[in-house]
Amino acid sequence: MPKDTPSDVARLIDDYLKGRLNQSQIDHLWVLLMQNPEYYPLLETQAAMKRMDVDKIRRKLEEKDDDDSLDDQEPYSGFVKDSKTPWVTALAAVVVIAVLLNIFRNPVETVIHPLIDEIHTANLVAPDISRSAASEMSNFEQVLYRAYLLSLSGNTDGAIEEYERLLEYDEIKRNWVNYNLAIMYYNTGQHLTSAELFQAVDCEQLDGTVRAESCYWFMTNSFLAVNDLERARESAEIVLQRGSIYRQDAIELLRKIQYMQEKQN
Repeated sequence: MPKDTPSDVARLIDDYLKGRLNQSQIDHLWVLLMQNPEYYPLLETQAAMKRMDVDKIRRKLEEKDDDDSLDDQEPYSGFVKDSKTPWVTALAAVVVIAVLLNIFRNPVETVIHPLIDEIHTANLVAPDISRSAASEMSNFEQVLYRAYLLSLSGNTDGAIEEYERLLEYDEIKRNWVNYNLAIMYYNTGQHLTSAELFQAVDCEQLDGTVRAESCYWFMTNSFLAVNDLERARESAEIVLQRGSIYRQDAIELLRKIQYMQEKQN
């Protein structure tokens, strides 16, 4: 796929300011800007030009108030003559642009906080209990099931103790255990341990696409909780690439991380 040129980006920005982009196109624009920060000056220039046109509109309206003879003249249609986009809509777009730009210039925020306070236990990996009798379950499954029940009952300390007993098993099973333990430690506020465990998890080895996508998003938040912006950025980019239900949150987060990293450097 050919790389977008500065003229392509300028056209996208102009279309955004005129309200011509749908949500998918807006997301593409912001992803493009995050990946190519050298295009930010284009954004600022376009926004500045639009603000100049807004001033022109204001002057036209003030002149209209002062001179009733203007009633017979053709009304000013917006930023571009004969544009079908109402100038009020375009003005709103300029305001949005200004807000989005200023978000990353706010010198007050020094830490990006996690976007989730707690990971619901419904996201834990549970053993297959479809067998007719518990005696048919392996020792690993029995302990995993016991830990899972303790998690659901709110006995977090007991669940952690049971899960940690399972860390001696093979790599795939250990991956499940690390994932569940990472969730448990996150919910107890032990974010450093949670982040270390998430770092050891291979999300792709978890059962199902949805669980893998959730895993990357939980991992992102655990890294944010310990202010590890680089790892949070890496996992958030995976969330973005996969187009998961957390995609919009990932876009907003990556904007903030990019600003924070640029400020630190």
